[in-house]
This record gives sequence, structure tokens and C-alpha cells, in this order.
Amino acid sequence: MPDHALLLVSSMLVVVMAHLSCADGAVGTGKSKISAVFMFGDSIVDPGNNNNRLTEARANFPPYGQDFPGGKATGRFSNGRVPGDMLGCLLQLK
Repeated sequence: MPDHALLLVSSMLVVVMAHLSCADGAVGTGKSKISAVFMFGDSIVDPGNNNNRLTEARANFPPYGQDFPGGKATGRFSNGRVPGDMLGCLLQLK
């Protein structure tokens, strides 16, 4: 069963990457046709925005956010960018 799941995920990744590579040259021209990025994965793509969930794990208090303007905690476990943020900048999304 795990082999089938790996094959399915790999196939989906190939299809998505092929679709993104055929974006009519929109990447980098300021005329991006892509309006959002959905990232699936583990903690490397999860900034930890869970302020609206019933959970013990929170990041809306110091020292989280100490590197942001004003030092205000935003609820993110990461003070830096996660891969989804970098991809959004590359695709020139808001």
C-alpha cells in the first residue's frame, strides 16, 4: 500500500510541475496567471498559523515574532520564509 501512495504522490507532483512549467512565460513578467499556491507537506511548508484552532501549540507570544517590525508575534512558528513564501515571490503573487 505505501508503494501505491508514493507512486500517486510522485505522479501528482510531476503533473503539477509540468503544468507550472507551461505557464505561457507568465513567470517573471509581472503578468502571472497563477493566483494562489497550495502547498502540501510536513513542517517545512507549515508556518504554524494555528491561532484559530483549539490546540496547545501556539506561537502568538514572545519570543516568536521578534524579528518582525515592532517585534509583534504573528502566530507563525517561523520568523523566516517557508518554501511556499519563496514560491509565491518567485511567481510574483501578492
